[in-house]
Amino acid sequence: MVQVFGDFVESTQKKENLSLGFSPSSVPIHERWRNNGLSADYVADYLTTLLNGDENESADADYLAEIKSSASYIANELLENGMKYCNEEIHHPVTFHVELEKNEIRFFLENTIIPANAEKLKEFIEELNNSDPDELYIRQLEKTAEAELEDNTSSGLGILSIINDYSAKLGWKFQTLEQNPLLMSVTTLVRLMVQQTEQPQQKTSSEIEYEEIKGEHFNIFYDNNSKAINFTGRVRLRGLQEYTVVFDLFNKVIEKNGDSITLDLQNLELLNSSGIDMLSKFVITARKKKTIEITVIGSSAKAWQVKLFKNLQRLMPKLKSELK
Repeated sequence: MVQVFGDFVESTQKKENLSLGFSPSSVPIHERWRNNGLSADYVADYLTTLLNGDENESADADYLAEIKSSASYIANELLENGMKYCNEEIHHPVTFHVELEKNEIRFFLENTIIPANAEKLKEFIEELNNSDPDELYIRQLEKTAEAELEDNTSSGLGILSIINDYSAKLGWKFQTLEQNPLLMSVTTLVRLMVQQTEQPQQKTSSEIEYEEIKGEHFNIFYDNNSKAINFTGRVRLRGLQEYTVVFDLFNKVIEKNGDSITLDLQNLELLNSSGIDMLSKFVITARKKKTIEITVIGSSAKAWQVKLFKNLQRLMPKLKSELK
């Protein structure tokens, strides 16, 4: 049996395309998480190399940078979801496929799924079809911010951010592969118009023990001179539980600076949906206390940051934002 939802189309594989296969049960998921980021970056490099060969776009560095950032984020979110929700008891590969078709990039992610999770995903799709994506995004931010950090229940924020921040179209295909035992798969498709995690390591210093959180591709550190927490690189930790170390850093800085905190995201290239979840939870927590002042500094050249700031201000109207 096959069920299709949203803007789903089948892969043509007639033009430029790339396929990757993963065995999710071969290594622990925390090790696989780092590979998700590496694979996403590889896909982004592959696409921008192809697009750079297009005579109409070869001179537009900003265009290529935007496509690269978008492709990396989308590929990473799809891979994270595929690894997180696949049926690990079934030795069936997770397959990622990307292709260029006319004026769009198509990202396909196929993974097995247990029936209960399939029904939950269908319920989310129905809610998405009957809601304004922007309003649903805010509701989900509120909902997940109220949850405990250890609660890894799916929030759908990754899917919603792909729709809202990248104006992408999504589709799903549910398919029964075998009846006995029941084996189901879901293929998630993201259609991006082209005209348009690693584990943290805390370092200590002689002055402040929580000064720096460093990963292979990111750095989060407290600057004593500017009194700001700086984010650089690509932050793709696995779930809210791994972001607890960042949340703790926020709280310690507030304690040190007297109920005020500044977050400098100007050099932050990418933050996955779990990271956005963490920021939203912190903002709502601060809003409830009513005494905490938050200032967020970002780059107006990064469209995803502009949209993120607007959403954070909707969660906390008195939040100050500076785009440079």
